[in-house]
Amino acid sequence: MKIRIAAALALSLVAGAALAQDRPARERDRQPDRAQGMLENMCREGDARLASRLAYTEAKVKPTAAQRAAWDAFARDARAAAEPMKRLCANPTAAAPANDAAASLARRETVMAAMLEGMKTIRPALERLQLALNDEQKAALAETFEHRGRGHGHSHGHGMR
Repeated sequence: MKIRIAAALALSLVAGAALAQDRPARERDRQPDRAQGMLENMCREGDARLASRLAYTEAKVKPTAAQRAAWDAFARDARAAAEPMKRLCANPTAAAPANDAAASLARRETVMAAMLEGMKTIRPALERLQLALNDEQKAALAETFEHRGRGHGHSHGHGMR
């Protein structure tokens, strides 16, 4: 369960709702490279969505004064985990032509590599945070991920609400 929660958090914090946005089929069909559109959305909204997810999770977990240092370290690491995607946003590559599946796949691989780099930062941070939490807080933390996966919020359960 720890790995599942860590993976969900990492995807949420690193890629945010970029992967959670599911556009209507007509709009999707008009867009030659769907991953490009999702990346552009994430780049525009990433900081705000990360701040929102951290605030939501903090409100659900309710860290005590004794847990404040662990929470603050987690939040700092969550922001650091977003850096690979921010670098990708700062140095965008051209969108793949509609008829170039290989180029589209290469772009997606680049995004996934940035997400994985962020996950390698956030997973240990999440594990350290969980060590400081009581069972009720751990359940609240898990619920922030599981709730979305059950069809609430965006359509692809990639993390915190």
